[in-house]
Amino acid sequence: MAWIGGLLVICIAVAGVIIAATLPSIGLPGRGQLFVRFSIIAGIAAVGSTLMYAIYETTGTVLALVVGDTFMVLGPGGILLALRALSGRLRSATIVVSGAALAVAATTALIGLPVSALVKVAALLLLCILTARETRIAPIVGETGALTLLLVNVGYATFSAGRIAVALTLGMDSPLYQAAFSIYPTTVVGILAVAATGVAVVRMAVARGMSGRMSPNGPESGYSVDGWSVGLPAVDDLRAAFGSSTVSRLRADLREACEVISADGAPEATVLARRRSHQVFSQALSAELESRGWSESEIAMVVIVPDERTDG
Repeated sequence: MAWIGGLLVICIAVAGVIIAATLPSIGLPGRGQLFVRFSIIAGIAAVGSTLMYAIYETTGTVLALVVGDTFMVLGPGGILLALRALSGRLRSATIVVSGAALAVAATTALIGLPVSALVKVAALLLLCILTARETRIAPIVGETGALTLLLVNVGYATFSAGRIAVALTLGMDSPLYQAAFSIYPTTVVGILAVAATGVAVVRMAVARGMSGRMSPNGPESGYSVDGWSVGLPAVDDLRAAFGSSTVSRLRADLREACEVISADGAPEATVLARRRSHQVFSQALSAELESRGWSESEIAMVVIVPDERTDG
């Protein structure tokens, strides 16, 4: 039972760091708020699953196992939703995560071990693959912490795939399965995955200024509109990823969109309202960019932060 206590302490510590680092941004508008909320859900799920497994080990209560398995799936599921929130593509991910959690809960409750264990591992495999893929899509690719998330999820997906393969071919009672995929090695791998994920999430939150948007840097943040500073982050990286012609088009479109929604000549009440609301301004800018053929992932790359050069 000592290993359960150790894992619980580590999970609580990691979740505590995530919550402490992201809690100040609760209440901020936009996708950053969703990012921190889903990150907190993932941290709570990591703690909850460990606690439920500890209860199951000591009492044998099936309900504790059902909740533990469900929470375990919601851990990586929460990270997938957090990343999807940054790019504004939550609908399909919500369906996948919800479906995976329900399937695992139903299988554990109605069928039980060892089938439920395989279903749970398969769900984890799917969610890790989707999360790893998400780290390679704008606006997340190249960010601080993204590479860590990629490696963690690829590693855990590989571990899960090996676990399923050995269980189906040699059986869970085989020496290989017991040596590589029994409760002790899976606990160690779980500790490493939870810890590394926590570090990556905190680094991403800090790099984005705790608001879900990377702080603009350099001359690309030079568009000042309605009290907001608008630009594209890490333009050199964008050129390397998408090519100079594409980045030039994006910059030109962004400049034109900012000019269109500029508050010059607008009623003073409109200017003040826009300055008060990030959401109003963001929606107006997104609409202008959509009219110019921008995709959701391209729009998500745009940095919008308060313009320190204005009084509003």
